[in-house]
Amino acid sequence: MTKQRQKAAGRQMHVFRVVSRVKVAGERRYPYRVLGLPQGADLHGLAQAIVGAFGFDFDHAFGFFDTPDPYRANVAYELFRDLEGMEGGPAPAPQGMPSETDLALMLGMEALDKLALLRETADFLARRLEEELLPRLPERLRDPVRLRLREFTADLLDVEGLEAAQAEDSLPLPPEARELLRQPGGLEGLLGMFQVVQTAPEALGAPTREEHGVTGVPATVPFERQPKWTFLFDYGDDWTFDVTYQGVQDAPPRVRLPRVLESLGTAPEQYPDYEEDFE
Repeated sequence: MTKQRQKAAGRQMHVFRVVSRVKVAGERRYPYRVLGLPQGADLHGLAQAIVGAFGFDFDHAFGFFDTPDPYRANVAYELFRDLEGMEGGPAPAPQGMPSETDLALMLGMEALDKLALLRETADFLARRLEEELLPRLPERLRDPVRLRLREFTADLLDVEGLEAAQAEDSLPLPPEARELLRQPGGLEGLLGMFQVVQTAPEALGAPTREEHGVTGVPATVPFERQPKWTFLFDYGDDWTFDVTYQGVQDAPPRVRLPRVLESLGTAPEQYPDYEEDFE
């Protein structure tokens, strides 16, 4: 075996599993891709590989975040940090607190049992579907269809997904703030702290965000902190993906990296033609 072949045979790659949080209509599972990246890849290269693997154009800003909700992250690796100070580069992402309206919505949601509301909504939707559909069916099919409708509505509203993510997605509020939310007028009391929160985010238990760039940062660095990160592409449209590092593996011979090693499910359209929905 020549030295060149020996080198190719011993080549290794970093492997990442990337799951889209957008499920295409008609498919039960969320699409995912398993990617192989060269060992020298940085976070910019990982982002480009993710975007390409799902068939998107690499034409927007992006970041990696340590929480399911990127806007509540404690640690962020963002392209904005690399572009700050560059002439003609886009402005940095705003780092201020949300508006009072957004804050009221966020705090109000914390006072609700979202899972119970979602289950109640799923039950209501199933009952309405039963009322419309079951009278049209033969008697022998009504019971199995009724059961299937319950499964359909729970899956449609992703009740199981919310149940798994409910605790992880909650705001980092201290116990006394949560207790205040349960009291009459408590939400108004917390909103009254809004001006203080603008200058002191820690008043609501929100730590100062740790921020880094992506260019030149090895792709595995964030995953040394925790195994799964959120990848956000295109602020505004907010395409989000769950990215998990799966370690180092031998690279396929004579294959250029990055490479899609495994693919399941249809990727969502980056720029769907909404006009077709109204034709």
